[in-house]
Amino acid sequence: MTIKFIILIAIIVVSNLVIAYLKNQTKFRSSLHGKYLLQIIRLIIFILCLSEMLEAIDPELNMRSILLRGSALVVAILGFAAQPVISAVMSGLLISIHKPFEIGDRVIIDGAATGVVEDITLRHTVIAIYDGFRVIIPNSELNSRVVTNTSYRMKDRRGIHLSYSVSYETDVQKAMDVIRDCVAASPYTLSVENNGIHEDSSPVYFFKFDSSALILETTIWVARETDGCKAITDVNTRVLNAFRRYGIEIPYQYVNVNQFEGTKVTPPVETAVPEKAATPAKRHIRTNTVHMIPGESGLEDAIQTARGYAKRQNLEKRAAVQLELLTEESLGFVQRVVDHTSRDFWIEGTGEIYRIHLRFDAKVGSEAYKKLINLSTSGRNEAANSIAGKVWEAVLMGLKRPPEKGSKGKNSFVWQLSEAGLEEEEIGKSILGAVASDVRVSVTTERVELIVSKALD
Repeated sequence: MTIKFIILIAIIVVSNLVIAYLKNQTKFRSSLHGKYLLQIIRLIIFILCLSEMLEAIDPELNMRSILLRGSALVVAILGFAAQPVISAVMSGLLISIHKPFEIGDRVIIDGAATGVVEDITLRHTVIAIYDGFRVIIPNSELNSRVVTNTSYRMKDRRGIHLSYSVSYETDVQKAMDVIRDCVAASPYTLSVENNGIHEDSSPVYFFKFDSSALILETTIWVARETDGCKAITDVNTRVLNAFRRYGIEIPYQYVNVNQFEGTKVTPPVETAVPEKAATPAKRHIRTNTVHMIPGESGLEDAIQTARGYAKRQNLEKRAAVQLELLTEESLGFVQRVVDHTSRDFWIEGTGEIYRIHLRFDAKVGSEAYKKLINLSTSGRNEAANSIAGKVWEAVLMGLKRPPEKGSKGKNSFVWQLSEAGLEEEEIGKSILGAVASDVRVSVTTERVELIVSKALD
């Protein structure tokens, strides 16, 4: 019996050492499922070894005989006492299986805490908040609460939601730009990618009209190893200083004091009004879409849109003129070949690059599609030795190419001037060739889109 006791104790000690070692390995350290699995294995080993120890003392003292032969009252008492434990274990198992969060995810638990998931045991989950504090929540309680996961299935980053209040007199667009500048300037924040476009910060949204303020909200993204509290503090400090610098008012509660007759009125002390600084450099902007009906050029509206974009981005005069020239050239080319169908025009980009978009419908088999195909032999397409001609050849190539199986309207053909390997004499002299940084043609089973890009110096 002594030897068996020693062996069983050795098994418990060695298994605990092995499990402790595995918990520190990368695969298990960052895996909710792995951590909980190790906890279950340790519990099973302990129960089995304890049962063998009891049986070594007395064959009738094993767990199975105690449960089967014990009185109903003892079993009921044990069952009632173990109910919270069993509930916590089962809840932890469900969390481990369904994984609403992982180790390292930033979560907001309804009515409990906001922090980073650090560990999970059989009975509770550990949430790390600021300054090394830990919030320990029973699994049974956590399983019944609403959990907002700001980094769900994101391996490299966590999201943090921020909200700001500004007065009703505020230039909302300016306040949104200021917030984005502050987020982008913070050393803790990461850039984002939306629809293939890299931006230095997430958009700022104008969410609602509050009783005494306008509510602007955004999300900052930080690396998983970054302290979220430091990031929030840094961004909020930058926003507060910027609001003061640009004269953007943050509303607060006012108290009205009524002066009655006979009371002494103290004249107000005059304070210097801070001078409003110039509008900061703009971030990613997308203009409204200009819709052009068949037979209508829409040039005037497009030029006004280009001027509005240049003003919002604070483009230099030369860059603004180039934008207007590219707009007119692109619009004229598309109108010459597809004036029989409706077109959409818009501009989007950052302070480093902008893109002019021209899109028109060309659903396979439609009348517009048939007319476009017929244009290839009608003589209306551009000269082959010009950049417009090369673009039109790419459009026709995409239209005639059969859609890929299972594409479901996604890009079935893409052509890009910078990757076409054309010589200078093949492109010819034109505004597109001289000014544009690149020209892209995207053809799907539904539409054709021309994108003219220009990188700013």
